[in-house]
Amino acid sequence: MENQWMEVRSCAWLHEAQFLKSVLDAAGIEAMIPNEQTLGIQPLYGTALGGVRLLVRPEDFERAAEVLDSPAVRLERSAPPTKNDEK
Repeated sequence: MENQWMEVRSCAWLHEAQFLKSVLDAAGIEAMIPNEQTLGIQPLYGTALGGVRLLVRPEDFERAAEVLDSPAVRLERSAPPTKNDEK
């Protein structure tokens, strides 16, 4: 069990997973992104690999999920503002 990791999140893009990894690192939770080097060179492989997976150790899974679910950590996908939004 020592060498096993669990997927706590799956992201569409490497930079999203790297952001979440940095949040976990700041909380003292070890995390890793398998295929990080490959996805850094060819980001479109993420879809073929089933998304960009963020992994943590099983004993840290619950705490990591809580940290990532907190309101302070939100990845919102939105379109850039348009002229109509500036009213």
